Amino acid sequence: MIKRLQKRMVLLVLAGLLLASAGLVFAINWINWQSIRQQAEGILDMLAENDGQRPLLMERMSTDNPDETPPPRPENDGEYAWRNPPEDMQAGRWNSQRGRMQGSDLRSAASLISSYTIELDASGAVTGWNSDRAELYGEEDIAALAAQVLTQGTQSGRIDTQFYRLIPRESGQLLIVVDQRLAMQDAQRVLRLTLLFAGTEDALLAIGAVLLIRRMVRPVDEAMEKQKQFVWDASHELKTPLAVISANAEVLAGEVGENSALQYIQSEVQRSDQLIQSLLTLARMEKGTVKAEPRPFDLSHALLSVILPFESAIFEDGKTLETDIPEGILYTGDAEMIKQLCVILLSNAQKYSGPHGAIDLKLEARGDRRILQVHNTGPAIPPEAQSKIFDRFYRVDSSHNSEIPGNGLGLAIARSIVDAHKGKIAVRSAEGEGTTFTVTL
Repeated sequence: MIKRLQKRMVLLVLAGLLLASAGLVFAINWINWQSIRQQAEGILDMLAENDGQRPLLMERMSTDNPDETPPPRPENDGEYAWRNPPEDMQAGRWNSQRGRMQGSDLRSAASLISSYTIELDASGAVTGWNSDRAELYGEEDIAALAAQVLTQGTQSGRIDTQFYRLIPRESGQLLIVVDQRLAMQDAQRVLRLTLLFAGTEDALLAIGAVLLIRRMVRPVDEAMEKQKQFVWDASHELKTPLAVISANAEVLAGEVGENSALQYIQSEVQRSDQLIQSLLTLARMEKGTVKAEPRPFDLSHALLSVILPFESAIFEDGKTLETDIPEGILYTGDAEMIKQLCVILLSNAQKYSGPHGAIDLKLEARGDRRILQVHNTGPAIPPEAQSKIFDRFYRVDSSHNSEIPGNGLGLAIARSIVDAHKGKIAVRSAEGEGTTFTVTL
């Protein structure tokens, strides 16, 4: 149980770390991508305002130092000079349709990002193109991009690393393209780095969390071990006095004959002995001194050998037992443990099936799994109790009476047997439908 709890805690911590790191990586890279897109859109707006031409690389239009002498203009000043610069740009700022950006920032970005313009006629054919980095593109690249843009049928968008915008003209269209390949390569590097850092951080935090969880559950584990040891020691210590009481009660019964007091003593000694045997069985299984010894055996035959002695007892109780066990179902496990599991489930069904009740036992093979179902009529187990009935000494309130014998250990032992075979046991109970225990091996 402690190991299962520790495993669940570790899985929850790991899931939390993965979600947190995934959210952080997504946020960083989403912001980075939005910045690249907004930068490209801003440059496209700027170029569209000036008919595809960009500002001078070194031109400064800030009012911070109006007396400062501007640097000399490049030789191709005439080719890339601004046409009708906006008044906001003359004041050192430019208002984009998608947000407010510093004009100097846009000019700096535009000087570092390659762009080109393509002139298209009314039919969509390329009539000419111009670029500040003509060595990066060829005639075939230009024609292919223009064809893709026209195929998409949108006025603006993105194709791979290139953002574009179509501007209508009297003689055709002007296609402005901003190539963000360098920025997107940087974004990919940022993505790889953030994934690497997040993975490393998650691994380190996971190791720390495992160590911390182990330290946290250690006192609980020690307490559980002490409890198991106490049950083991107490059960062994009680065996001897019970044996003495039982032997002396038999001697007295032989001397005085039938006596109600002696019968009561013998009955309680027998019940206490059964309780101690169950405690010892459970303690052995939990301590690992009794382990399943898997061997191939005929599961159908093993269950039938257990059911036969029950048939007469169930019949005398005024109840019915129906079985559906196909022949030849094999299983690899501990045959004696599986028989004990069947005895526990049948005994439980007999106790709680109610007057004139019915019990059904069914075995089924589904691929590598073996499904054992034991159903009985009778009062339903309350929903809030169904998750607790496999705990030691737990009994539903209605069963705490002298008419239904038991000590609340049978189903706990059944679960230990199923766990030893790495299987699952579950219960389903509802009013009018009875109770069904399903064991999956």
